[in-house]
Amino acid sequence: MADSPSGTVIVAVGDEILGGFTLDTNSHWLAGQLREAGFPCVRIAVVPDSSPPIVEAVRAAAADPAVARVLVCGGLGPTPDDRTLEALATALEQPLEVHPDAEAHVQRVVDRIHAAGWIESNRMTEPNRRMTVVPRGATVLTNRSGMAPGLAYPLPAAGGPERWLLALPGVPRELKRIFSEEMLPVFFRGGSAPVVVELRYRHAVEAEFFEPMRRLETEFPDVLIGSYPQTETRELVIRVRGADAGRVEAALSRMRELRPPSPEPSGSER
Repeated sequence: MADSPSGTVIVAVGDEILGGFTLDTNSHWLAGQLREAGFPCVRIAVVPDSSPPIVEAVRAAAADPAVARVLVCGGLGPTPDDRTLEALATALEQPLEVHPDAEAHVQRVVDRIHAAGWIESNRMTEPNRRMTVVPRGATVLTNRSGMAPGLAYPLPAAGGPERWLLALPGVPRELKRIFSEEMLPVFFRGGSAPVVVELRYRHAVEAEFFEPMRRLETEFPDVLIGSYPQTETRELVIRVRGADAGRVEAALSRMRELRPPSPEPSGSER
């Protein structure tokens, strides 16, 4: 990591993920978004719906000086097993309090549900009210696809670039919309996305790329190179990435010298 913080830690909350009931597609999608925004994911922590593990994961990520953003996903809903808000309040050492923007948003959603005939009354219930409280000092981010709002809370930056703790509901549709509409344009500006290129080799034996890859690691220490077998297409993807486009292209050219691509046109670069 560079001296200036730029990495992101994702904290995925959910017993359903740890139990193997739900595939964590949220972290996979977010990692791609973060890479393209220039705030690459450096770690993904999956924790249960329990306050102490959430607190521990959030505090560990926030204490890392290389981390610019901490993304917490899941556990913002209305049921007793949704414990993320209370955990964030503990981790931030801030009390939970009703936020007027969150309260107004939840009431609007309740009104729409009532008008649609799904519930008998538009009175806000106790479960609804659980989604109106946030740690003191947090900014509420609009959820246009659901009830639980997103949150943003500033982290200590020690005079350097700003750092943020961001919380998202776990429902994929809601998570993606809040991140794309509310978080990405505001909290992920100024990042520098890495350059990524690929070579594809048909019917290749991965072990045969050991020496070429080791040579590239020695000759291009500022570039990352990895091999990724694709069993369905019977291809081996060699992926090269780095901050400098010239260096990445030079490393790719060197790989072509050390190990020419397949005779048929199967190489692709992006």
